[in-house]
Amino acid sequence: MLLYVLCGLLVAVGLVALVAGLRGSAPSEPAEPNPLAGRVHVFWYGAPGAAAPRVARLRRIQVAAALAAAPLAWLYTGIPLVAVLVVAAVFGLPWLFGATRSDTRRIERLEALAEWTQRLADVLLLGVGLNQAIVTSRRTAPAALESEISDLSARLQARWRPEDALRAFGDQLADATADKVLAALLLRAGDSGPGLARALADMAASVREEVRQRRAIEADRAKHRTTIRWLVGIILLVVVAGSFNAEYTRPYGTALGQAVLAVVALAFVAVIAWMRSLAAHTPLPRILEPDRRSKAGRPADGPQTAAEPEPAGDHPLKEVR
Repeated sequence: MLLYVLCGLLVAVGLVALVAGLRGSAPSEPAEPNPLAGRVHVFWYGAPGAAAPRVARLRRIQVAAALAAAPLAWLYTGIPLVAVLVVAAVFGLPWLFGATRSDTRRIERLEALAEWTQRLADVLLLGVGLNQAIVTSRRTAPAALESEISDLSARLQARWRPEDALRAFGDQLADATADKVLAALLLRAGDSGPGLARALADMAASVREEVRQRRAIEADRAKHRTTIRWLVGIILLVVVAGSFNAEYTRPYGTALGQAVLAVVALAFVAVIAWMRSLAAHTPLPRILEPDRRSKAGRPADGPQTAAEPEPAGDHPLKEVR
């Protein structure tokens, strides 16, 4: 029975992959952001924006572990619902116990952004142009933003327009606080005088203050998160130890027992998810968002040189709302 189910699932996944490969992907107009898709992305990758290689590697390990452990748990206990619970545990435990990692990474990136912004301000005070200052900053880029700053520098060296390169940089960071710094750079992309340096220095000080406040908040939240982790760990330890006792698991082998087990498991997961959401950080809406009702701010078909005229209506001011 289990073998037939697994074979059916594999065939269904293969057919879906085949259809998706044959259809391909056609370019389409930008659609409105889907809040559900954003939540799924945050659950799967841990943070907005592009996925880190470490997170993507962890997801592959979790998928392999779930495919191996779920059938074994079903065969050992004889309860089909246990396979679903094992899959939920494989993905849910790292999500619960690693609750602070995304927030910590966000704080580290903001701290690196403040450091990079201050360095840009210092270099601009020496009379260096903005593009050259950004390219030069790649050599001393903070570790948390080294990849993103290297990409930004490479785009400028490939003769992208500064506005397009900065927008792509903002999409990589995907943070409202970073958009404030990028808005100042977009507004003064063609004029890197002392006024821009002073504005960047003020922005760096503001970001450092936000980092200090976020660290204080995370330190206070860590106490409650530790309590939740201990509670979940003790409950799971009791459940795993009881699963080795046949007398303990026999009532759950019936249809009624599995229904009761499903209700209890769903209630447990709902309570833990609710408690985690109370201490979770909700990202603020971004500032630099293109107006999807017009063609202003949409990416061009390819990189444009700095000598090309800027299309009418495509000005950085149109993006700051």
